[in-house]
Amino acid sequence: MIIKNISESIKFNQDSFTKRILYVDKNVLSFVLNFKPGQTLPVHKHENSTVAVNVLSGNGQIKINQEVADIQAGSFICAEGQDEFSVPLVNEDMTLYICISPNPSNEAYSKNLG
Repeated sequence: MIIKNISESIKFNQDSFTKRILYVDKNVLSFVLNFKPGQTLPVHKHENSTVAVNVLSGNGQIKINQEVADIQAGSFICAEGQDEFSVPLVNEDMTLYICISPNPSNEAYSKNLG
């Protein structure tokens, strides 16, 4: 059993968004992304994995392929691996809980940032 307190992973950086890994194995990768207003997540794909996003706090926009949606605390978003995925707008401090399955083979996905 693994128990973690997500609030300990909510760390903001003035220069860029932060990423804090919560759990990683070959089947699943979970982490928290933290954004300050004006910070963005570039367009990318998740190989052949499904990504599930839960907005824990804040609000902004998410873009999947050509569709842009406003998101806020409580929003849940799901995208397939070949979908183009980004966060183009953050209006206030925003924290996203992300779960990707299976864990992408590119080890860069499993590293903390910021």
